[in-house]
Amino acid sequence: MPPAFVELSAVLVLATFLGIVAKFLRQPLIVAYIFSGVIISSLGIFKGVDHAIFELLSNLGIAFLLFLVGVDLKIEDLKYVGKAAFLTGLGQIVFTTLVGFILVSALGFATVPSLYIAFAITFSSTVIVVKLLSEKNELQSLYGKVSVGVLLVQDIVAILFLMVMSGVSGPGGLSIFGLLMVIFKGAMLLVFAWATAKYGLRYVFRLASSSLELLFVSTIAWAFALSAVALLMGFSTAIGAFLAGIAVASSPYRIQISGRIKPIRDFFIIIFFILLGASISFGAANVKIFDVLLLSLFTLLGAPLIVLTVMITFRFRLKTAFMSAITMAQVSEFSLILMTLGQSKGLVTPSMVSLVSAVAIVTITLSSYLILYGDHIYTFLEKPLLKFFPQKPRDPYVVNKESLKDHVILVGGEQMGWDILLSLKNKIEVDQILVVDFNPDIVKTLKASGYNAVFGDISDPEVLEELELGRAKLIIMTALHIHDSEHLIRFAKSKNYKGPIVAASYWMHDAIRLYELGADLVVVPEMIGGKHIARIVSEDWNNLSKIKKEKSKRFEELMSRKLF
Repeated sequence: MPPAFVELSAVLVLATFLGIVAKFLRQPLIVAYIFSGVIISSLGIFKGVDHAIFELLSNLGIAFLLFLVGVDLKIEDLKYVGKAAFLTGLGQIVFTTLVGFILVSALGFATVPSLYIAFAITFSSTVIVVKLLSEKNELQSLYGKVSVGVLLVQDIVAILFLMVMSGVSGPGGLSIFGLLMVIFKGAMLLVFAWATAKYGLRYVFRLASSSLELLFVSTIAWAFALSAVALLMGFSTAIGAFLAGIAVASSPYRIQISGRIKPIRDFFIIIFFILLGASISFGAANVKIFDVLLLSLFTLLGAPLIVLTVMITFRFRLKTAFMSAITMAQVSEFSLILMTLGQSKGLVTPSMVSLVSAVAIVTITLSSYLILYGDHIYTFLEKPLLKFFPQKPRDPYVVNKESLKDHVILVGGEQMGWDILLSLKNKIEVDQILVVDFNPDIVKTLKASGYNAVFGDISDPEVLEELELGRAKLIIMTALHIHDSEHLIRFAKSKNYKGPIVAASYWMHDAIRLYELGADLVVVPEMIGGKHIARIVSEDWNNLSKIKKEKSKRFEELMSRKLF
């Protein structure tokens, strides 16, 4: 049996065990994988094994990771938080890099490595943050949307930097001429990817779509082919894979492709993080514990403080700014990829890669708890934070709130909320319908239609204070976030609200909880959806072709209800 196979088996068994431990401790699995590499390397199991095999698997993991980043990348998501998130993301990168550069230089590192390390640790993990926010059911909250917007800006900057760095040959290639050549070759690669996708790829996918297996094979072939072209043009295979993913993002088969690729991505990326953990062990002798602790402290406290300051400057509320800031308190997987690439270009040493990897372990571990228990931490720190970041006066959230009486408060104006609005406007004057939503585009559309719409987070006490809950006639909550619904119900009761409370809940146990808190009607969309489908199937059982005939009608109905 080949030694490499035995090594791989041992690594995966250990990674599985540590993964179970990590899940029990509510830690991201990436920590378990890195620790697996550290342990395996410390035991000397990697000695005498051909590392080329593991390096190949690791590179495939990075390529598949960036391919799926390209598939899932949605630039239009920036519109949810707009200019503020874009500027916050850029401001965070600039200021964190500058402060980080001063800090790393003070540790005795040379100028180029200091700048490279400082830039690498500015990026936060989109994968980890999105996963943790999803577990808290706060991905759709205002601070969740802001965080995702900032992370999206970070991802775009990281990808552009990876593209430039993969096109240079080393420290000597960082000249003006070399940079211009990289930009020119990058533009040529983009044009090639766009033309191939538009005039060839969509037809191939259409022919292959009749078989999921063939669609999967054609997708892999496309990713490998463009990666090979990128490699021939002087870029890394990962950049080619990313552009291949971008091309697939607009395909109608994106969901099927993404679902098929993710398990393969997960396997290969495990190998990458295990090898990264092994490199920490190999270079640990040259890594100072003080350096790890100082950079970890900067990432956990300094970087979020910079984000908090930038967001307060853009007049975000303190809680929104704080909750968004603590999501940035870890080193990203992109940071580790950047350091690995920097080592291959001779810009940083293996011990520097080990340093950033060690910082990643510390910050990912601790920041997970910061995000999960952010509300409790904010409650504890709110008063001292207000002394350093006093709230600036701002325009009132609600226009003409003094005239509000017997009004209807609707939380969430999209999808479910839109149907409710269409019904309510036949019962009450539109200016007496007060809609609260965190999506600025929805708020803009509603205001243009004459509704009294408020852009804000329903968990913000200042927003709630302006809704005149005590004089309201009806409260309807279409948002499916249990914590927001709980908060609003309690606040309404404290303002002596006597009217009915209608809510929606994704889970049945959350619906029960809302009834216990005082809601009068709680709708569970999945239950209603199941009953609706069952009714249609039952009615058309003897003529199932009617379901296909009604398709265009239902599709047109959905399109007519889009708000933007």
